[in-house]
Amino acid sequence: MKLKRTVFLATFVVTLGLLLGANTAQAANVKFDDPNNPTQATGIDNLDIGGTPYNVAFTATETVAEQIYGQFPGTFDFTNSAAANEAANAVNIELNQAGAQTVGTGGSAGLPFYRIGYASETVGEDIPVVIFWEAVKGDGDLDPWVTNLDPDGDSYNFGRRMWANFTSAGTPADPVTIGGSVTGLEGSGLVLRNNGVDDEPIAADGEFTFDTLLTPDSFYNVTVSTQPTNPAQTCSVENGSGTVPAQAVTNVAVSCGDVVLSGVEKVAAEGDTLPDETVLKDILLDGGVAINMEGQVAFGGRDGEGTDAAFTQAGKVVAEGDTLEDETILAAFRGLGEVGINSGQGSGDRVAFHGQLESGLTDIAAVFTQAGLVAAVGDEVSAGITVGDIDPEGKVAINNFDQVAFHGSVDIEGGLFDEHFRVVFISDGVVTQVAAQEASDLPDNTPLDDINESGGVAINDLDVVAFHGQSVFPDFGSDSLKAVFTSEGLVVKEGTDLDEDTILDDINENGGVAINLLGEVAFHGDAIDPDAGGDSVKAVFISDGETTQVVAKEGDILPDGTLIEEIEVNGGVAINVFGEVAFHGRTGGSKAVFTQNGLVAMVGDNLADGTTTLDEIWDTAGVAINPFGSEVAFHGKAGTTDAVFVGLAPVVE
Repeated sequence: MKLKRTVFLATFVVTLGLLLGANTAQAANVKFDDPNNPTQATGIDNLDIGGTPYNVAFTATETVAEQIYGQFPGTFDFTNSAAANEAANAVNIELNQAGAQTVGTGGSAGLPFYRIGYASETVGEDIPVVIFWEAVKGDGDLDPWVTNLDPDGDSYNFGRRMWANFTSAGTPADPVTIGGSVTGLEGSGLVLRNNGVDDEPIAADGEFTFDTLLTPDSFYNVTVSTQPTNPAQTCSVENGSGTVPAQAVTNVAVSCGDVVLSGVEKVAAEGDTLPDETVLKDILLDGGVAINMEGQVAFGGRDGEGTDAAFTQAGKVVAEGDTLEDETILAAFRGLGEVGINSGQGSGDRVAFHGQLESGLTDIAAVFTQAGLVAAVGDEVSAGITVGDIDPEGKVAINNFDQVAFHGSVDIEGGLFDEHFRVVFISDGVVTQVAAQEASDLPDNTPLDDINESGGVAINDLDVVAFHGQSVFPDFGSDSLKAVFTSEGLVVKEGTDLDEDTILDDINENGGVAINLLGEVAFHGDAIDPDAGGDSVKAVFISDGETTQVVAKEGDILPDGTLIEEIEVNGGVAINVFGEVAFHGRTGGSKAVFTQNGLVAMVGDNLADGTTTLDEIWDTAGVAINPFGSEVAFHGKAGTTDAVFVGLAPVVE
């Protein structure tokens, strides 16, 4: 049975007619395998069934025939499906309202969630059996007991199952309070937060207690939601997280003192007059951000005249209407294609970008640097092959030898019909080459069936280009699989076993791609632990084509102690020569920028100059890291003003 997509759902198969009361949620506590990654439930404590509490332990299995039928002998005939659905739904609602974390339904878009019941032997007396299952839309033979699941003519196979063992829980544990004390507070406006949702305003030194009670064996995580002002202070939390004990938590310690300045610097902001006397009127978020080895940050914007342009913090690089060094006139700057910057070999900082070239009465798509035209639609690649299109959605990248990588297509003349193929190009402004072409084999003989422009492009100083696409792998059936490639061959495909515990469940092309000098490629995707039987979680990966590893995933506690609550895929990805990967996400309920070593910046940080705070991070406007350093560039707001920032990646001792 081939698994195309998985849906993770807690489905309770119950004695028909069993409905749980509304008070169950107050006592039941959903347990997870990782307190910092509450997406994989391992059991339930104090599940109230008819007034009797039970502890539930989930058990995973892989094989349907051997495990399910072996565990519960006999047939699995469907009975009154309406009653079974009603009962299962009632239990599911109670779980999702439990005082601990919610059991996530996760899953993939387009696959329905079925809550089903069937007649079977029960465990103990009138005790429901808890089943986890994956619903997989498929074309193969169905298990006999799911033949009536045929909504709208579609059939669904059922893969991995789980069941549960029930034991007496005795007297349910009472929920407890979470609190502690605050010292050193002089300012006003301090707000503490527990588990990202429960806010507690603090007016003065002394003891505090959160309003929401938590059940023992659940989890608490106390953070500072808002720092005090007037005077401004920085408050920090100790003993702020852990497993809830049977007694009240009273030792969370919050200490406040002088403002602690972060390492985050504002390098350019709207309204600034830059060193070259250009007024930076607007910053274009869709222009992205790039940084070179010398710390020059490139981004899109508008000058004081309202003209679209490429900038660095030193000033305006080039604007629409400018005549470039090679006498080419830039008809239009396309921020959608984002920007790239290098430390050109003796030629200064070169910024690459998409735009349009004046050509008679019609402007044509092209790629530029401030030195001039790099490539344009209609350019000859080789005999009978021309650039058919240049796609700004595919972004742009440049290496230190002024080689620019970008997405587009080629038109190939010959035969009865001209052919049109999507490609990834490399051009130095003199020679334009095809780095990879769909419907052809890469140098390692991997068939490249499709190129995905939305995945972006990256290039290193060895002119190796990384990009997203799809290929057919015979061992995985006839369907195309998403994969990451370089111009030299396959890097990794979805479904790959990374180690004995982890599967690369999905590759997310919207997260972009990055490559360093050593050929290590960074990208976004989902990781799943098959032994846990749970949802896949968003993660950031590195692969050199031989070894692929998760460098950070949702729920991880990074080496500096920062918890990654969420990863923002659309924030992009960047990598330096040391294998440090920069990406966007959330911690403490706030937007943030990370590397796998820890926190780079988060909303609320006091900027290094002490003049203002980092009041917003635009987590879909890209991220960049110095290819040979630790500076990380990103977009955000200082006060109410859009700006470009640079923070320092944490150092692991």
